[in-house]
Amino acid sequence: SRTTKLWSFSVDVGSASPEEQMERFTNAFISVHARGYIAITSSLIEYLLAKLLSFQGFIVLFGVGSLSNGAFDEVVGIFYGKKYFGEEAKHDVEDMIHNMLKVYEQRINDNNWLSEDTKKKAIIKLRALVLKIGYPEKIEKIYNLLQIDPERSLYENEAQMATVRTKYMLDKLTQPVDRSVWLMPGNLNNACYDPQRNDLTFPAGILQAPFYDIHQSRGANYGGIGATIGHEVSHAFDNSGAKFDEHGNMNNWWTDEDFAEFNKRVGQMVDIFDGLQYGPAKINGKQVVGENIADLAGLACAVQAGKNDNVDLKDLFENYARSWMQKQRPEAIKTEVQVDVHAPQPTRVNIPVQCQDDFYTAFDVKPDDGMWLDPEDRITIW
Repeated sequence: SRTTKLWSFSVDVGSASPEEQMERFTNAFISVHARGYIAITSSLIEYLLAKLLSFQGFIVLFGVGSLSNGAFDEVVGIFYGKKYFGEEAKHDVEDMIHNMLKVYEQRINDNNWLSEDTKKKAIIKLRALVLKIGYPEKIEKIYNLLQIDPERSLYENEAQMATVRTKYMLDKLTQPVDRSVWLMPGNLNNACYDPQRNDLTFPAGILQAPFYDIHQSRGANYGGIGATIGHEVSHAFDNSGAKFDEHGNMNNWWTDEDFAEFNKRVGQMVDIFDGLQYGPAKINGKQVVGENIADLAGLACAVQAGKNDNVDLKDLFENYARSWMQKQRPEAIKTEVQVDVHAPQPTRVNIPVQCQDDFYTAFDVKPDDGMWLDPEDRITIW
């Protein structure tokens, strides 16, 4: 049962076993956290687990919006990652990423429109990528500096933590950049490439089915998280990533000629999406071009990595489509098309798939089929 108060909810564990208690706590905790309400500390985690393991009910403090993700998210993320993702899966995903990076390096070497100088710099940047998979191996120092005083009000505690955080960040100005620091918590359902750190982050929150599951086929995993890995890697070499070198410093390493050639291919991606009707709205090709290039490159690299591992390509393509399934009301579609830099989900699936020659072989697609795209219209960038 749950009793909601201004800043708390309770979970009655009754006489349940320790395993059942942990399951009830975690489900309730994650449910509330997913709605943006949990704010929690490392000391509070220890307190809650101690209560849990001593067969008692317990209270979880929660805040709203920025409180949940601005205070102790890394602590929660590590707890989540270790319980729901684990070391075995972490090593498996790392192996997939290394396979994808090998494919990327080969595709850069085989590229027929980049100069040799730009290729060399691209490979240097690729090899320098920092990988952050699942959850951090250590908790950042700041989480040991932040303290909760139960005798103080919520405002007083938040004000004190804000002071500590501000000093901590200012102190960093005179220290070397620590590229091991995570900017996403392990329980976040997202992934990113950070050009200023030249790192890839895949939190445990996104490493779940259908994107990834250690028990599903390798083909399905390449179609899910594999394509997402390739998507994020491609951002290191797009019109934004080109402005930063392998150390994350602003230093454009492209030649003018290469960048002009790249922009020609950007124009192709703009044209293939521009004006497409999706529900009650039409897509603006320029608005979504950066993410569309990443989708195209990500899927192409996932397909090649999958072929190298002899996976079932039908399984790969089907899970790629499955991973982007969603339902939307017309009003939501109108909003998304106006403000989002990502194309709507069905087009993120169909158009990148139509540009993969292996798709036509895997499903025996013929010229009179609806998914057919003439070979000369299929786009390849990376």
